Amino acid sequence: MLSPLVSVSIPPPSATQHPYNRHAMTLAHALPILDLGPVRPTYAQGPRSLDAVRLLRISVTDRCNFRCVYCMPEDGVPFTEQNDLLSADDILDVARAAAEVGVTHFKVTGGEPTVRHDLIDIVRGLAALGPQDLSLTTNGVLLDKLARPLREAGLDRLTFSWDTMRPDRFARIARGAGRDGERALSQLRRGIDAALDAGFDRLKINVVVIGGVNDDEVADFARLTVDQPFTVRFIEYMPLGDATLIDLAGEDAALGSPYTVDNHDVRLAIEAELGPMRPVDRTSEAGVGPANVFRLPGAVGKIGFISAMSQPFCETCNRLRLTATGELRACLFEGGEVSVLPSLRNITDRDARTADLIDRMRQCVALKPDVHSQRGNRAMSQLGG
Repeated sequence: MLSPLVSVSIPPPSATQHPYNRHAMTLAHALPILDLGPVRPTYAQGPRSLDAVRLLRISVTDRCNFRCVYCMPEDGVPFTEQNDLLSADDILDVARAAAEVGVTHFKVTGGEPTVRHDLIDIVRGLAALGPQDLSLTTNGVLLDKLARPLREAGLDRLTFSWDTMRPDRFARIARGAGRDGERALSQLRRGIDAALDAGFDRLKINVVVIGGVNDDEVADFARLTVDQPFTVRFIEYMPLGDATLIDLAGEDAALGSPYTVDNHDVRLAIEAELGPMRPVDRTSEAGVGPANVFRLPGAVGKIGFISAMSQPFCETCNRLRLTATGELRACLFEGGEVSVLPSLRNITDRDARTADLIDRMRQCVALKPDVHSQRGNRAMSQLGG
């Protein structure tokens, strides 16, 4: 079982100390992804070949029981009518085509995937394709009843989104069903316990770090890895759609004055509290994600850093995204959308449909940008992360 943790306070840097100006919420130092000059960094030339793709992220719904401040506006976004979502058979058709061209990893996402009624059927169908790895990302509040059925359906791994251990802060960040912070945190912890009881032994926890909001909790989350077999991953806030840092500042003054935190500073804060970390061989970590992985001295678990804003990893991008409404997307931040609906709706022969889906995947990958922009053009809940 998870035990309560003692909160620590890491003073936020001043505007002059931090690479981001927290008050103006603009960058004080030019990072490669924001460089407006004609030269693109050599490390950020993204692959445009379908041969490079190893992971298909599958959004099964754009609906979510939370309204997280970094994901969508307070009143949410217009949700797609259920009849307009891809069916389980549609999803499996696309996944089957992806497997034909060497995709070995599937990640089920949302919105919040556990709100979809036929989730178990989808997972069972994906598992039948024989991927090397089949995982799902969730906020965890409905997982206490779903963990074992998901495991029995063939799911390999779970990733939990968890941004704060403080109930009052949880309520302000999560909103929606998370408005009761105490209850939502209790449900999340029950979900993690249920996952462990069901046999999921490689849990990951994603923490979106926002300066002035939850950056004083990074050592608390890192401490989870000391005696738990978790990989806690710290993710730099990525402004997507209508959920931007400026919007966040205006919605709730109690959250503080938010700013993007460079993961280099997150690591320094953790090491100041818990000691130096050593690198971990990336191949020992489950999945094919972009995190740089470390371990605290004597720790059972691991710590990862996903630094899309300060150190973009476009040159090693190995994924495509499938939205719940049937668009293939080459980049989380922008562009590259190709609809699979013509293949699914107009081609009845299975082999011909698979060939057409593969061709659409090639078209989509060819549209990958050299390097992503500083702000995405659609909400995270619509893209599946």
